[in-house]
Amino acid sequence: MTAAPGTPAHAQTAPAQAASAKAALAKAVSAKAASAKAASAKVSPINRPVYLIHGVQWDGGTDCEASWQNAKAALRREGFRGPLITWGYYRGDRRCAVTYQGDVDTGIVELGRRLAWEVYHRHSRHGRPVGLLGHSMGGLIAAAALVGVHKNGGRSRAWPPYLRVADVVTLSTPFQGVACAAELLQCHDMRGGSPFMRWLASCQNAQGRGGTDWTLVGAYDDKHVVPRSALGSKARHKIVYLRGQRVTHPNVHYFAKGARWKFRYSHHWGKQVRQTAKGAAPLRVAALALRSKAQ
Repeated sequence: MTAAPGTPAHAQTAPAQAASAKAALAKAVSAKAASAKAASAKVSPINRPVYLIHGVQWDGGTDCEASWQNAKAALRREGFRGPLITWGYYRGDRRCAVTYQGDVDTGIVELGRRLAWEVYHRHSRHGRPVGLLGHSMGGLIAAAALVGVHKNGGRSRAWPPYLRVADVVTLSTPFQGVACAAELLQCHDMRGGSPFMRWLASCQNAQGRGGTDWTLVGAYDDKHVVPRSALGSKARHKIVYLRGQRVTHPNVHYFAKGARWKFRYSHHWGKQVRQTAKGAAPLRVAALALRSKAQ
């Protein structure tokens, strides 16, 4: 039974009141969800979490705090206020915010899968985009996370359904492989033409939900990962530091200051290459790249 026209609200029947309450509750829930979605979309890049992923360590461990202290300082100077999360993947890693208990025989695809779940559980499923900064093999792990989700997300329970990664920056990452003679799985994965490298190359510039902006950084003084390899993947932004500046493979992720660095750069997928003698240090370049894309 419904209330007659003109019947006061307080005189409505119990079923009508229940229906009205349910409708109000549904409206409130919908409004709250819309508000949360809008708030997520307005998150400034400087408030986003940034994952810092170190490179391979053949002795099976690294000190995350020592490895990334300059990067953290550079990000803070550029105004980043969000969590700066050092992600380790060896049992021997020390002072890392988050660590997966792997070793040098843990494949890079598996490390990418573990990173993908870490990002999804902590951030993506809550609508929060993140940034990824990887040095050397750390950049391959970041790429593997996005490629694996692109290939398998929503089709395999082994991978998250999606990731929200706004920016990826790689420092001296061997996208075209590197000479490696050790009989270890990670070494085998990084050799040019390996099954892993072919798998990765089949999905360059992999995108997360909301889009992902890629920046690749290399250096001519890097004798381990030559520029052809460091810049050897599809990306909108590519930067290579010129010779004579001592930007080497072990220290590219330590240089944070100065405004007279010489490098060539492209913001057009490797085309329209320009050169400057008044460029920023590698870590400042990384910081600026990590705040380039709003989601």
